[in-house]
Amino acid sequence: MRYSVDDFAAAVDRSFEARHSVVLRYRNALRFDDLGADAPRFRTLLQQTSIAEGLRIFSLGTYRGVQIDILDETSLMHTRTLKSIDGCVTVAHCLRRDNRSIVFESGGNTGVALTRYASRAGLGTYCFVPAQNLMLLDGALFDGAEAHLIAVEDPRQVKARARAFAAEHGIARVPEVEWRFHASMLVGCFLTEHLAERAPYDYLAQTISAAFGPIGIYRVLGEHRTRVGDLPRFLGVQQESNCAMVRAWQASAGVDSAETMAPTADPLLARVMYDREPHTYGTFDEFHALLQRTGGGLTTINHEEFERALRCGVGGADLLGGLAANAVDIAIDGGEVLEKTGLLGLAGTLKQVESGTIRAGARVLVCLTGGTARPSKRATPESYIDSTPSSEGLVQRAGTAR
Repeated sequence: MRYSVDDFAAAVDRSFEARHSVVLRYRNALRFDDLGADAPRFRTLLQQTSIAEGLRIFSLGTYRGVQIDILDETSLMHTRTLKSIDGCVTVAHCLRRDNRSIVFESGGNTGVALTRYASRAGLGTYCFVPAQNLMLLDGALFDGAEAHLIAVEDPRQVKARARAFAAEHGIARVPEVEWRFHASMLVGCFLTEHLAERAPYDYLAQTISAAFGPIGIYRVLGEHRTRVGDLPRFLGVQQESNCAMVRAWQASAGVDSAETMAPTADPLLARVMYDREPHTYGTFDEFHALLQRTGGGLTTINHEEFERALRCGVGGADLLGGLAANAVDIAIDGGEVLEKTGLLGLAGTLKQVESGTIRAGARVLVCLTGGTARPSKRATPESYIDSTPSSEGLVQRAGTAR
């Protein structure tokens, strides 16, 4: 399947800057063949659902002779994370299907984006989140009567509870897997245009869970090799306490991951990435092929390595200082980075530089997917699910709006 149109340059809508919305700038550059006759209407709906989904690239400086550039996917986004694109794309799909309400589960960032974009479009929402992540959410988003927030005590039950609730009430559970790829392919369009005009990168690094991001990006880059040149090696980063993709990758290479990277009982470094079963999305085979095709790899970061990375001097400043100098203000709460997901990719990059895997003279583009959002007030769930099997109380309180 081809993912982008043949005449990519002509399809770019230059009336919209990428700093404002990559959705609007590149909505005509993707084929959306899986939508069939609905593709034109979907592109029109993207114009209706877009708020602000901006991207930019800036140089952070050098570290041990390696050039570190940042793909800023946070400071110009409406909800201050990459998931603004997912919110825009998902809600456009929901309007295309005439949904009135939607159900979704999230560690935080996706839930915030879907709630914000859906509420603006007049859709009712049921957001299921781990109770331990409530402090990461902006409570103001859930003040509306149709924005329902359900906290689940056991993070392992979040997906199952959302699935059961959606089935019981006949409400669409979103986003679908291919919609996630649609969102990340828009980032691929941005990089296609950028790389065609500038020096190539040796590595592209990003924090991953199920790897929707790199798969979508490389689907587009791979179709434009004549424009972008050699594809950058992909470096995926996961937290050591939840690294299912790393273990699967090691197993595929014949490494005994049970000994080298066993699951731990350590608290999550990035709590929004709570899902310990990303393989259920069926993305590993395509992601594994991507790693092989680009000569890439995966690494992990633990709590100690993360804190050490924050103190690293890149371009003459520590990480947070260097980012702040480029108008990326990472949110701090009680002296600690509030949401660490975006910085994991950067920490993993520095780790690979220190180990010699990434050598002096290389150029690396690191995707900074979040970390700047600041909740205006604490989120209070409408319903709370403890670890007992029954969810009857939730159904009574959350209602059955469609």
